[in-house]
Amino acid sequence: MATFSNSEGFQKPGRRAVLRAFAGLPLAFKVRDRDAEKKTEPTYRFSTPHGQVDMAVQYFDSSSMDGFRFKDRVTGRSVCLSADGDEHGDCLKRFVGSVAIAQYNFRPWPPSRAAFTLRERVVTIDHDRRTGDRAVFERTMPGEGATISDIQAFGYNPDDAEQAASNGKPHAPWSLLRQELYLNEDTTEFLIVHWKHTVDLIRLMDVIPGDGVRVIG
Repeated sequence: MATFSNSEGFQKPGRRAVLRAFAGLPLAFKVRDRDAEKKTEPTYRFSTPHGQVDMAVQYFDSSSMDGFRFKDRVTGRSVCLSADGDEHGDCLKRFVGSVAIAQYNFRPWPPSRAAFTLRERVVTIDHDRRTGDRAVFERTMPGEGATISDIQAFGYNPDDAEQAASNGKPHAPWSLLRQELYLNEDTTEFLIVHWKHTVDLIRLMDVIPGDGVRVIG
């Protein structure tokens, strides 16, 4: 997901932070808090009219970071994102919250077509009253190769006293989202994904295959 779903970024506590989508190989990032939990979901595998798509999600629960930095584990290139999701803006100095990285690997038919594109449409199904209403979010995630990593974050700036107080336990903000994913120029979704976002964790609630898509394995 390429940009924040609203122009205010972390200015309001509990806003859904949707960061940059990276074409290329898997991303990694470091958390400062040793208590932050890293979890990995089993890989979901789908057969589509365009080819096979594998989906895997890594969760970083209760994360605390000095600088929002991500690294391509193959090329070694490091990227630091701003509160607006901008790679070339001011790097976000501190972040407390949860992060999920959904990685999509594409094996096309025929094999000669390596690149693919994901389009998304995200609707907020329900949310904590403190997060405010949000419009439908739509954008395209172009791929230069066979992999796209989609980064989601939900959290706040601990240096902001108002945000820190509003996101305090046990009643931190939350949001339920419906993400529709489209392959290339298709007009019908190949996956519908439901997410739950909280400061402590982001979780994949369910994955629903679209028409003409079947689960492998």
